[in-house]
Amino acid sequence: MRILRSLLLGVLLVPFHLQAAQVEIHQPWLKETIPGSENGAAYLTLTNTGSEPLTLVGASTAAARLTEIHHHRMADGMMIMEQLPELILPVGEPVVFQPGGHHLMLFGISQPFKPGDTVDFVLQFSDGNEVTFTADVRSIHD
Repeated sequence: MRILRSLLLGVLLVPFHLQAAQVEIHQPWLKETIPGSENGAAYLTLTNTGSEPLTLVGASTAAARLTEIHHHRMADGMMIMEQLPELILPVGEPVVFQPGGHHLMLFGISQPFKPGDTVDFVLQFSDGNEVTFTADVRSIHD
């Protein structure tokens, strides 16, 4: 019993450091939902302010059944969209999510997004850290 107590006390005294991902999020937004659509996309700029590259491995929102990291690229003269299993955020270099480029693709949205709404998101990183942010919904005419 004394050994178990000593062991537990030793574990409690070991410093425990869980540092949040060092990332700045700028101008997060979504366009309002196109009538009849159950999907959407979110845009933002991420800047890694840490000293090591960060790896974004996922995103989620309660406003959609599924959220994936996507990007557009040209293939055989056609623009295609594809899922990215991860996205490296280099130190100090902004990574822009914008129409026609990187974006967070939302599938199965629970309610249409309207201008003035806000949507909460969580970004997941390979080191286990998570970062939350809120995006504003803009008009499809903006």
